[in-house]
Amino acid sequence: MAALRIAACGCRASARIEVEQACAMIDASPDKALHTLLGALPAAFGRPTRFYRLGESELSFDERWLLAAIDAARRADSDSLYFLIARRVPVHLRRWVAFLLHSVAATLDCNTSYLNT
Repeated sequence: MAALRIAACGCRASARIEVEQACAMIDASPDKALHTLLGALPAAFGRPTRFYRLGESELSFDERWLLAAIDAARRADSDSLYFLIARRVPVHLRRWVAFLLHSVAATLDCNTSYLNT
């Protein structure tokens, strides 16, 4: 969770990116997958995302959604991932968001335990 919130803090200061642009950026730099996804989520959701400060014990709805979506992508649970995406993302962006989530899951696959703390 700490890594997610640190990445979210970095995204607050950076420019928002479109979902399609984020997919191209991940292809070029997979090591920045989480930062790229977090920068594209406001465009995908159609509103700003909410991430709490580092050290907060509570989780925002956006944080819970993101953790569940990354976990579903990591487990290759396409039904759960589709459900999560379909509830928040417009139809024309769903495939792109799924790609971003799979990219983040693949990048973090070796270290996913730190997201769940």
